[in-house]
Amino acid sequence: MTHLRDMISLAEGAPNSQESLDQLSAANDLVYIRFDRIDGRETISAIPAYAGIVPRVDDAVKRLDVVIAAGLPLDQKSLTELGLELEQIVGRMNDEYYKYGEEVNADLYSSEVSLRRFNYQIAFALTILSLLAMGTAVLFIGRRETIKQLEFLAWRDATTGLKNRAWMAANRDAMLDRARETGKQLQLLLIDLDHFKSVNDTFGHHVGDLLLKAVAEILESVEQPDDIAAVRLGGDEFAIMAIAERNVGDDLGECLREQLNRFAELEGHQVRIGASIGMACFPQHGSDISMLLHNADSALYKAKAEGRSGFVTFSPSILSQIDMQLGEEAAIKRALNCDEFFLVWQPQFELATGRMTGAEALVRWRDAVSGAVRPPASFIPIAERSDLILELDKVVLGKACMQAAKWMPISAEEFICSVNVSGKSLQAYAYLTHLTEMLQQTGLPPSRLQLEITEGIFIQDSRNALESIRKIREIGVSLALDDFGSGYASFGYLADFNLNQLKIDRSFLGDLASSTRKQNVVRGIIALANSLGLTVVAEGVENEAQLDFLIHEHCHGAQGFFMSEPVEERLMTNYLIARQGRAKHIEKFRLSPFAPAPTLLRKANVVAKQSRKTAN
Repeated sequence: MTHLRDMISLAEGAPNSQESLDQLSAANDLVYIRFDRIDGRETISAIPAYAGIVPRVDDAVKRLDVVIAAGLPLDQKSLTELGLELEQIVGRMNDEYYKYGEEVNADLYSSEVSLRRFNYQIAFALTILSLLAMGTAVLFIGRRETIKQLEFLAWRDATTGLKNRAWMAANRDAMLDRARETGKQLQLLLIDLDHFKSVNDTFGHHVGDLLLKAVAEILESVEQPDDIAAVRLGGDEFAIMAIAERNVGDDLGECLREQLNRFAELEGHQVRIGASIGMACFPQHGSDISMLLHNADSALYKAKAEGRSGFVTFSPSILSQIDMQLGEEAAIKRALNCDEFFLVWQPQFELATGRMTGAEALVRWRDAVSGAVRPPASFIPIAERSDLILELDKVVLGKACMQAAKWMPISAEEFICSVNVSGKSLQAYAYLTHLTEMLQQTGLPPSRLQLEITEGIFIQDSRNALESIRKIREIGVSLALDDFGSGYASFGYLADFNLNQLKIDRSFLGDLASSTRKQNVVRGIIALANSLGLTVVAEGVENEAQLDFLIHEHCHGAQGFFMSEPVEERLMTNYLIARQGRAKHIEKFRLSPFAPAPTLLRKANVVAKQSRKTAN
């Protein structure tokens, strides 16, 4: 199935090629198979999901037959649809294999003995394939293809040429036995490419296939006959099995991490490979293959959770960390379902006048179990690692738009509500759709909303994200670059993309009064923003000295605890009503969170007078 998906990908890139048509036809012939249970143990009924997969495979192959019969040029729309269908099928097959694969593999040895008795090596290889893929005992092929091609595909991945999952299943126990008999260790490394889907989305499946081949070349370079084997498990997942001396450390894993985390030149594109690696070793991390696989997968999970592109060797403490991570993820899911997240608002002030020009929405979590209000630092990183951030971003945007619409009658036209959005959400088409829907449902003018993005979105080099930025600006929603100066974004992006605002990272305001270097950096950011016609807002203003400096340097705006801590919706509403003069009894409005604002206004007036004197 993976081979057929790869051939569809190649055909999409060369729809007029006879070679594409031939390869696609051959690959489709191999997948058109029939599965029958003859062992009397109801294999399929023991794995219910497989019963639904077989008809989907059959339907996909028949649909592809129609495309092939139509000849050149190949119908790209149909190929794309079939490619997506096969991706889902392969994913489902892999999921079920991980759940039930070990049960299926228990039958392999007896099948091997029986088949070799009749010297049916090829039949045995194909039986293994069917067992691993579908959990059935026998298959019948009713299509054209040569035994040589079948033998190759039985043990090798067609796209990369690496050994495949079937080879690993048939040989892994033998490698473990050899390590045990020689007193050596068996290292099992699981490798998962980082952001591979983004490469396919950005550059196309053809470049994605080239990336897989580039990875395969790196893995092949460490292979050694009988001692080190490189395997493609499927999709963007690979494995290394290595027999080594027991005193050997993590050299192989570190070497692969270094080689895999680099850029590759693929058809004129600079594509970052990037991979996370988890390793477990016999005998210290497990006495059998199942335990080694489980522990290597746990180490891989931790490598991804730590920010990807890393290498982690299994240790018992990892299991407790993963349990904690999974527990937190489950709690976040429950909180999303139970509407436990709410917003507080950080006021933003214009330094030239002292007036409040807007507020930034900040998410909080009122944990129903503990009753405590949890700050974002305790759950946002977990949400981002688990992709729960996609749903959380939508929840925050919806709540912010509804509240901003309620404030419209009591706030000035220039009052803007800001909402943070993650890079992952910008890469998802669903977020842009949700943004449009929320603006329509709430009646909030796009000019009243600002999205805050971080520099990380630029270094990810995702066309989806950058295209989303362009569409957001077309809608009329403004964009602010948050935490400016803390990342690695090129200044070129500031000119290339239609941003509205820079937000100076709070790290530059710490000991600002005594640090000439930080003062110069802040001056430079303000000058850069002015030269590009952008407003600039300083975050994290916590004392009068910082405020004095920003006012003196003509920074446009600021936010921070010195002017106001984040406040809940009721207090912000009261303040906006009071500013409109609509409060009959002013004493009932609690304005204490905004107490420093008059000080800010007084300082701004002094600076304005000095500026007028200088001008005169």
